[in-house]
Amino acid sequence: MTRPFSGRKDGLSLSEALPDRSLFALVAMMGFLAALTVAGASGARALSARWSGGAAQLLTIQVPDADTALTAQNGPTTRVQAVLADLASLPAGSEVHQLTQPELSRLLEPWLGETDNTALPLPAIIRVKLPVDTSVPATLEQTLNTHVPGTIVEHNARWGERLRALANSLLACAGLALLTVGGIATMITGLATRTGLATRKDIIKTLHGLGASDSYIAGRFAWRTATLGFGGGLTGTLGACLPLLLLLQMAAPFASTPLTAPDRLLPTNWQALAATIPQDMLVALLLLPFAAAFICWFTTQIMVRLWLLRLP
Repeated sequence: MTRPFSGRKDGLSLSEALPDRSLFALVAMMGFLAALTVAGASGARALSARWSGGAAQLLTIQVPDADTALTAQNGPTTRVQAVLADLASLPAGSEVHQLTQPELSRLLEPWLGETDNTALPLPAIIRVKLPVDTSVPATLEQTLNTHVPGTIVEHNARWGERLRALANSLLACAGLALLTVGGIATMITGLATRTGLATRKDIIKTLHGLGASDSYIAGRFAWRTATLGFGGGLTGTLGACLPLLLLLQMAAPFASTPLTAPDRLLPTNWQALAATIPQDMLVALLLLPFAAAFICWFTTQIMVRLWLLRLP
């Protein structure tokens, strides 16, 4: 026995009651904003993990007047050599590297320009990376200042804490933005469904009186809005891909593997660019159209069922 109203042509004419353009376009714009928000949140989390992941094991030591002679127990030596000798007592596996003059020039070039011929007395910079699960000796700074007065020790862990706080605030803002986008999409779907119900009020009453169940009518409306929501979410996500690629290209210098030709606006090495995309961001972007479809489907189901409950 065939079920009544089982075909798609049941007289509801949902393509007229719920027109494609309005809901599709609005959901597409919401999907575009959601894609950019997800990408921003994922990027903030990834950069925070990269910058602060090993910050507790990183030290930067500045030695003013590095080449000045210093009298030590083992004979005359320079200030920087004395500091390097003290750093030899760090835990096994520690990496100690004194920046060479070219490295120091590249480091200071954004602020001082060309430093090859500068008359400024530049300190020696020593970069220390401790092994994982080790901490900075509590007496290191005091020992260095006792043997070599004026030595400055910069604990990068402080910057790691600030970066984590910044990332958490950005993630919170992104979460609020996603909730706002989801709320707007829900309101848009509710208004579209309400308009469709008002347009087909007499037909729905007739079909309901002839035996069409609430789940059937709600399902037909929900399927229509979910289809439009999926298409709009997919369009918005795809539309956000080009801006996201440009943003990734701009953020390439902060990635673990810098891209070639960073001064160009459009990337030339797409494989290297794809390698910088966080996997969680790709998963989130792939789920956005399905999330938009679910929001439209769920909202429509609730709206239609509540509307049918009020029928006499």
